[in-house]
Amino acid sequence: MNIRKLLLGIILILIFNGIFFSRALILETNSENSPIFMEQNFKQCSVQIKVREVRNVLENYVNFTINGKSYALKGFFGDYFCFSEGILLIAGYPGDPNAPSTEILFLDNSLNKKWWQYFARGLWFDSYQDAKIILTNGCVYWIEEKNGKSKYFCPNTGLITDVKESSDSSYVATTEGYVYLLKDHKLEKGIRVAKPWKGENLRMLVEIGVGEKYIAIVYSFVNPPGEEKRGLCVYTKNLVKLACRRLDYTPKEVVIMNGIIYVKDFYTGKIRAYRVYSLL
Repeated sequence: MNIRKLLLGIILILIFNGIFFSRALILETNSENSPIFMEQNFKQCSVQIKVREVRNVLENYVNFTINGKSYALKGFFGDYFCFSEGILLIAGYPGDPNAPSTEILFLDNSLNKKWWQYFARGLWFDSYQDAKIILTNGCVYWIEEKNGKSKYFCPNTGLITDVKESSDSSYVATTEGYVYLLKDHKLEKGIRVAKPWKGENLRMLVEIGVGEKYIAIVYSFVNPPGEEKRGLCVYTKNLVKLACRRLDYTPKEVVIMNGIIYVKDFYTGKIRAYRVYSLL
């Protein structure tokens, strides 16, 4: 009987909430079976890679040495990332939105040059998803691992903070609080989840978690006095807003697993869990 009353209460709250405020409720729940937040390690390579950055008046370049073979790319800094199909070498100016260029070279597992790409803008490695190498800065580039062909999207609303792939859809977040939905890397829709502080922001974090029915977005904007805007919002996969709630801690990452939203605390590492109750 108590369970029936609880369910009836939730339904009535959802109806009232949907009529006057939002389309869903986000309620905190037990987080005993929370997932492990772990970044993929692309530094575990089967070969030793030496990186030497050469800087002089005429030119900056990076020299990579692998098993006695050398490869040179133009740039101020260099790095490498290893995948099952080969090794990515990258040189450029990470963190500089006005950087002149970025060069990348992909080697197969026999250390033969598979493909090379030059970009006339500053980019850096973000992630590897669905056999695509993703580079970001003010734009996001999706590069096919097998042939080096690329597609890109430049939202012009700040720097890219997160990119998530889901079958034929891509979700892109920016420092200005925007999230975009792309289908086959073509823009379908863009929404603004939250606004940063006017003037300088010391932190501009917007992260996306993608589930089967909806996406979750966490954000944190901090100004010089230390004031913070932070929250969790839930949208349908077509970016229809369901609900938002403020957070009393600083979020770092968000994932959705088995219909439950998990958010990791930026400072403590504690994981909070939330359920979404919606009539949609």
